[in-house]
Amino acid sequence: MQKKVFRYEKEKRCTCTLYMTESCNLNCVYCYEHIKGKAIIPLEIAQEAIKSTFKRAVKEQINYVEILFHGGEPFMAFQHIKVICEWLWQQAWPTKYICYATTNGTLIHGEIKDWLNENKEKFIVGLSLDGTREMHNRNRSNSYDKIDINFFKDNWPDQGVKMTPSPGTLSSLAKGIIYIHELGFKRNNCTFASGVEWDKDEFRQNVDYKKILQEQLMEIALYYLDHPDIQPVEMINMKFIAVAAGVNSMVDKLCGAGTIMRCWTPDGQCLPCHLFYEVSKEKGEKLGHIDLSSPCHLSDTRCKNCILEPICPTCYGGNYITYGDVTKRDPYTCVITKIRALASSWMIGQMLENPEKFRALSELSNEELAMTAKGVILTQSFLEETGFMKELQNG
Repeated sequence: MQKKVFRYEKEKRCTCTLYMTESCNLNCVYCYEHIKGKAIIPLEIAQEAIKSTFKRAVKEQINYVEILFHGGEPFMAFQHIKVICEWLWQQAWPTKYICYATTNGTLIHGEIKDWLNENKEKFIVGLSLDGTREMHNRNRSNSYDKIDINFFKDNWPDQGVKMTPSPGTLSSLAKGIIYIHELGFKRNNCTFASGVEWDKDEFRQNVDYKKILQEQLMEIALYYLDHPDIQPVEMINMKFIAVAAGVNSMVDKLCGAGTIMRCWTPDGQCLPCHLFYEVSKEKGEKLGHIDLSSPCHLSDTRCKNCILEPICPTCYGGNYITYGDVTKRDPYTCVITKIRALASSWMIGQMLENPEKFRALSELSNEELAMTAKGVILTQSFLEETGFMKELQNG
C-alpha cells in the first residue's frame, strides 16, 4: 500500500527576494532589523538574481516565479524598483512570474501611487496593517493616517493585508482581526512575530499573554461560528489534516527559506531569506552555507514526540537571529501554538458538525474532513495528556 504524504505546496513555485534597501521610515515595536543602513541593491546584482532564478525554474520544472521586492521599506528605493521592473518587463522569460512587494503604505502617494496604478496587473502590493487605528499606531510609529487603505483594497482585493500582533496590542487581537474583515479585505495574514518576549510590552510592562490569548482566540472563534461565510485567519484555522498525517509524512518545510525562497542582498550574497542578512550585518561579514534543504534535520530536539510539529510555525531566520541556530525554536512560539491549537480544535470541531455551512471546511472532500476530525481529536488528547490544559488552568 502506497504511503500518503502531506504537502504544503500545491503549486511548484520559487521566490527571488531582492533586498532593495536597508532603509525604513518607521520603527515598529517588533522589528528585527537592528541595523538600518542606506545600502541599495545594485542593478547588476538584481539582474543576475532574476536570471539565475529563471534558470533554476527551468531546471527544476517550477510553475512560476515570484519576484519579491523587500526592505527595509522597499519603496524607499522606488526609482530602483522602477528601473529593475522596466528591464524585467522588456525581457522574454521561460516561466510565468509576478512582481510583489509588502509595504507599510506610507509612501504610496503621488508618483509611486500613479506608477503602481498603471502597473497593477503586473506588480502586486500587500499592505502591512496591524488592526484598528489605535493598534496600528502603537505598533507602527503612528502611521495609520498616512496610508490610503482603500487604494490597496480597490486595486488588489484578493491580496489582503499582513497583520502582526504585539504584546501591547494582544488584548485587542479579536477587535483588530474583525476590523480588517469589516474593512472588506478578503485575506488577513495575521501571524505572531518571532523573537518577541510576549510577557512584556514595549514599555517593559508585564503582559499575561497566555490568559489574554485564550480569551481573544475564543472571541475570534465565536465570530467565525457566527459568520460562516468568512474565511478564518490561519491563526485559528490550523491544518489538522497535517496532525493526522503525522510528522513522518512531512515532505515540505513550513517555511520556504533556502528552498522555495532565496534572497539577494545589496552586498551580493544569496541567502536563504532576508532575515539572515540581519545576522550578516550585525557580524559585519558574509555568511557561510546554511543547509535548509529538508525538514528532516531541522527539528528542535525539544520538539521530539510533539504531534503539533507539522503545524507549528518556526522561522529559521528568526531562530538564527535570536540563537545563532536555525533549529532552536522560540519557546514563546511553542506556547502560543499550543494555545492556538486548543482554540482552533474547538472551533473546527464545532464546524465539523455542519461542514458544508462553513467556508473553512466547505471545499474539503469527505476524506479530508475525516482526516481533519482525526487531527482535532489527536490534538485535544495530546494537549490533555501532556498536561498543557492543566497548566493553563493553573495559570
